[in-house]
Amino acid sequence: MAVRRTAASHLFVREQVGLVYELGLSWTNFIKIRRALGGGRSVLISRHELRKAKRVLSASPAKEVVITSTGAHLANLAPAVLERVTALCDADQFVERFVYGRDHKPMRATYARVPADFEPGARGGCPPPSVPDVHISVGLDKGGDPASVKIVVSLINQDRPKNPSNTILAAVCPCRQDQYPQVAAMMAIHSPRVEEPLARGIDVCGERRPVRLLLSGDFESQCTVVGHEGPNATMPCYQCKSTKAPSTTHATLEKRYGTLQDVSGPWHMRDADQYATCTEERANCGQDDHLSVTRPALVSPHPRQIVPIPVHLTIGINSRLLRLAVEVVLDCCCQAAASAFAYELAELLHAEARVHPVPYHGGLFIGRDCHAIGEHSDAVCAAPEKKLSGLNGESAEIAVRFSPAYKDAWCAWNRVRKVLNRATIATAAEATAFWSDAAMFVAGLKHSFGWLNVSPKLHLFLVCAPDFLDEFGSIGLYGEQGLEAWHGRFGPMAPLYPSETDLASAAAFVRTMALAGDASPAVLDRLNPKRESAAEGRTRPPRPATRGCAPTSPRFPSATRRYRRSSTSVSCGRTWCWRCRHRR
Repeated sequence: MAVRRTAASHLFVREQVGLVYELGLSWTNFIKIRRALGGGRSVLISRHELRKAKRVLSASPAKEVVITSTGAHLANLAPAVLERVTALCDADQFVERFVYGRDHKPMRATYARVPADFEPGARGGCPPPSVPDVHISVGLDKGGDPASVKIVVSLINQDRPKNPSNTILAAVCPCRQDQYPQVAAMMAIHSPRVEEPLARGIDVCGERRPVRLLLSGDFESQCTVVGHEGPNATMPCYQCKSTKAPSTTHATLEKRYGTLQDVSGPWHMRDADQYATCTEERANCGQDDHLSVTRPALVSPHPRQIVPIPVHLTIGINSRLLRLAVEVVLDCCCQAAASAFAYELAELLHAEARVHPVPYHGGLFIGRDCHAIGEHSDAVCAAPEKKLSGLNGESAEIAVRFSPAYKDAWCAWNRVRKVLNRATIATAAEATAFWSDAAMFVAGLKHSFGWLNVSPKLHLFLVCAPDFLDEFGSIGLYGEQGLEAWHGRFGPMAPLYPSETDLASAAAFVRTMALAGDASPAVLDRLNPKRESAAEGRTRPPRPATRGCAPTSPRFPSATRRYRRSSTSVSCGRTWCWRCRHRR
């Protein structure tokens, strides 16, 4: 399709089509908006031209949708990724991403070029850090109502990559189970398509760059995609070889690799080709050979490029700290007192932090509620103290011993929680502090609360999250927030695409989102005025020296500031001005 830009709006025709589908406008509402803006003299093209452009765009390979027995899929994932990269480059919105060294400095120059003799597909999704690359994450997750598996591809080389409108919805698969056989059938279309850009690279402003492949999603789906047995396996971590807990059955492996309960390390990381080389013959060998990887990988990233799960880690750790307060009351009192305290704690959180649990995710606090609870952790720490204040004897000693440790745990968690979820590049000081705070948090919990079991997710937070933050500078930029947001978008919008079957409804949704991707916020940001930062020499202009009325709109008084009339003030001629209090 020929690219055309309207003179007044500076919007491409394809972007106007994308806005219509991104905003969910009907043709009738579009006509009303165009008429209100001046009809033929407006910045919007006519409805007939828009429909014609929509038909042309829908027929392009990047937006072709196929329906299989598993769900609705984008037929050509590689052209869809290339189209998004090209749009970002044309809009001058492509953002460089780096791999960082131990000194937290990029391991290549900002304007480095790909060597002429470099083969993009030579490293299989893990190019050298000195070569410019394109960071792409692939993730899937089951959720929403109606339940379905969403497969999402995220391009990290843009602002706000976790905004769902900046991601590519590759598939919607209505299902009840997401075990390995079902996920393998869903990924049958996309696995070869993911390998295409890994083998050929992607053109970025006339330069063919290699692709750095990362795996996102929740913990269970990540294990399923790489062929790992999951969090209940003997070696539940997909990055290291530690066993789950001490046992006589795997005493040899425990002696060699340690367990998750050894919070001081050392940890033995998996080989780089652990998932790429797994075969069915190897899976039939013993635990010492397959290391809990018993199925061929559907996508085989480098183990260090499997993204820690900041959203699920925040939900899980936040819930664990709240349960810990109830367990302390249970240890000092009785079952009835602990049950009553759990209800009191829920009421306290509702009153202080204005949060409430959701009916899904096991009835936990999710999203911003977790951060709101962290900001009100003082009230959470004071609740068990108040509950246990009247005890005597051994119970009082236990309460006195646990109280400082519980406060220290919340303080350490509040320090790492923000860095864990922030979708920006961390500073060198933040990355260094994250290492120490994460180790202090987990080791403090294990030392002070002896009954606490280090779960695979808590181990992931201790071992994998600091490494990932050191290597890529951020965890939130690569996390699963955008993938989770698609569940909230598909649920309310599913009734807008009624069909005879769930598959047809899902296909209509995927087609609409493919068209809406042409108006992604990252691309449209080129229309926003850019302010120079203070580092570039831009400063706020000084205020005028006169104390007369401002030439702009009058400023209204507030409850904390009074404007007094000055003898040197100059009247502005307005009927009433709050600054000089002059009335004509």
